Amino acid sequence: MAGTECTLALTELSPQVEAARCILVNEGGAETVLKQIVIAAAFLSSTSATAQDGWTYRTTLYGWLAGLSSTVETPQGDLETDIDFDEVLEDLNLGVFGAFDARNGRFSLLADAMFLDLTSELAGPFGGAVYSRGEVDTKMVLVNALAMYALVDDASVRFEVGGGLRYSDMDIDTRLTGQDAVPDVAIDSDADWADLLISTRISGQFTDKWFGVAYADVGGFAIDDASSDLTWQTLAGVGYQFTKGWSAVGGYRYLSIEREFLNVDTTTEVYGPFLGAQFSF
Repeated sequence: MAGTECTLALTELSPQVEAARCILVNEGGAETVLKQIVIAAAFLSSTSATAQDGWTYRTTLYGWLAGLSSTVETPQGDLETDIDFDEVLEDLNLGVFGAFDARNGRFSLLADAMFLDLTSELAGPFGGAVYSRGEVDTKMVLVNALAMYALVDDASVRFEVGGGLRYSDMDIDTRLTGQDAVPDVAIDSDADWADLLISTRISGQFTDKWFGVAYADVGGFAIDDASSDLTWQTLAGVGYQFTKGWSAVGGYRYLSIEREFLNVDTTTEVYGPFLGAQFSF
């Protein structure tokens, strides 16, 4: 049978499917199972490519001048430490921070990770009558993983709600040096756990270059013995888009965790300004 000419047309079919149809026409239009498979495979390939193209990604590396406040119960009373963010560089041993955001239409997947190691020295805790000095070494690993859905999504504002988990690994070592015959005291609070979170985020485009974002979550609720009594955080920031792929963002972030470590009630607060670079692709 003589071949039949076929040209690619602008139809609702994808280019892959249209090309497969032309192959069948040029073969004489026989409706064989093999040729049906050719069309089905081309359609599935087109659908997969379209879905994949719907995802956009953004990574953020940032520095957080994180001040730290903690309260640890001891037999002599509450031992409080307070490192303001303008002093954090003196007490910071190591800090690593990063975030990742994947978006497809109204759906978003978020991940945020941080590692913080701070050491605070106290001169004469509890008035200095019993202990000459104290030291609190705090190591924190926090990983947030969230899924969110945009209730509002237009050109100027996007409002999302969702939930997920916060994994926490904290090690708070407290050392007190006793006066004269008073023995030294060591209190080690070490645990890792995961908290359920509910979260919300709002982002807006001020101009073609300037944008803003605000985020909040809350969780824990003492659901079981391992979870936090209460944990919550909030942040607000503004950013500037230099190119299609690169932006800078800065703002303020606050995080609080209340939990019992081996029958020792501990409250930890991390707060301060942050500044980072974002890459979108």
